[in-house]
Amino acid sequence: MPDLKTAATRLLIVDDHRLFAEGIRFLIESAAGYEVVGMLHSGQDVIPFLEQHPVDVMLLDIDLPDLSGFDLAKSIYHPYPNTRILAVSMLNDTQSINRMMDAGAAGYCIKSAGREELFAAIGAVSSGNHYWPSTYFDLVKKEQIDPKHFRLTNRELEIIRLITDGVNTRNIASALFLSTRTVETHRKNIYRKLGIHTNVELTLYARKMRFI
Repeated sequence: MPDLKTAATRLLIVDDHRLFAEGIRFLIESAAGYEVVGMLHSGQDVIPFLEQHPVDVMLLDIDLPDLSGFDLAKSIYHPYPNTRILAVSMLNDTQSINRMMDAGAAGYCIKSAGREELFAAIGAVSSGNHYWPSTYFDLVKKEQIDPKHFRLTNRELEIIRLITDGVNTRNIASALFLSTRTVETHRKNIYRKLGIHTNVELTLYARKMRFI
């Protein structure tokens, strides 16, 4: 008799935060129907891995130490059409979500989401569908109501206030219980969203918008 068992969905985790990656791996491997075929911590290792191993769904962090997740998604989208990309990121704003989907991701999941949402995202993407985080449409509605403030998250506003108070990156990280790298990532995203390049420009913008 033929084997009627359904092949497990093969997943690749790409995230340089090792504890987070290990936690995701544990969750996935505890569920039936999924197999983690690899766990990478840098973007440059992804394509060599895909050349050697079939992957159904890649869980891709945006903030990698060597490559942007946006650029990596673009480089994978056409050469590996059978590998569906699910972005898994701490960034929870429409610009990041839309940019990642435009780069070729089939889904986007916020790192603070629960287990159920993660598996809903993996299930949707592995079935050939798209997945937006549960917060996405609320963010879109807020943009329509208050277009001046839609770009910035509460965390980003908090960091803006500290930057404009003259607090350096290390002290911001200490005050908010974050790593210095996470603070720098937020700073880069703030600059990108607002189209500015220096703290002086940021201070002027914050005063104009009455953030400070």
